Amino acid sequence: MKAILVDDEKSALTLLRHKLLRCDPTIEILAECGSVDVALATLEIMQPDILFLDVEMPGATGFELLHQLGGSAPFQVIFTTAHSEYAIEALRGGAFDYLLKPVQEEELARALDRLRQRQQPAEAKPGGTGSSESVAALLKSLQALKDKDKKLAVPTAEGVLFLPLSDIIRAEAAGSYATIFLNNKQKLVASKNLTELEEMLDSEDFFKVHKSHLVNLNYVAKYIRGEGGILVLTDGSEVDVARRKKEELLAKLAIR
Repeated sequence: MKAILVDDEKSALTLLRHKLLRCDPTIEILAECGSVDVALATLEIMQPDILFLDVEMPGATGFELLHQLGGSAPFQVIFTTAHSEYAIEALRGGAFDYLLKPVQEEELARALDRLRQRQQPAEAKPGGTGSSESVAALLKSLQALKDKDKKLAVPTAEGVLFLPLSDIIRAEAAGSYATIFLNNKQKLVASKNLTELEEMLDSEDFFKVHKSHLVNLNYVAKYIRGEGGILVLTDGSEVDVARRKKEELLAKLAIR
């Protein structure tokens, strides 16, 4: 097997290399990368069978590396992490292996054994550990975990309200303001326009389907075909979709 190692700590790379070669002397280590940027450039010219990928690194995380690959990874991935509970929770139960730092040789050997067991069926049919479906599912799970307890600070005429993102169904432009519709059938007027509100939300769950409409995709119940189309949300509201936003919207809905 050919491997690429990615970690911002040089000592961690050295230790992992030594432990890998002790576990399996036949492994060929193609490169050791100290950042996501270097790893991306390396992956353009080298094709590993397995990528050992640190989760937390300065500048960009291991998850962001997969995101920048466009949601596809034509190799197996084993994450390494020293902390970050949300990252571990996202990885548990998924198709990816992960190793806690400091990496124990016994755990590393078991991970390599699991990888070899999966390689045969992964070659026989699509859907192995490095498949685009697994990457997309991981990134979605990670975003959901990050957003779970996240709140939006909404300035109103009376003061500032802190709204859980999961409570927001949609927002609608109202001049220099925006009306926010909540899942308890309440609505409120925020003293921010829709573009500012979208930037504040900073979540993959929210998509601006029209210059006047921002929607939480978790509340989409139905899409009605048309020039742009219409979204029917779980609260019964209907939202027009701009023609230029149609293809991007359908692509986002397809992986949910």
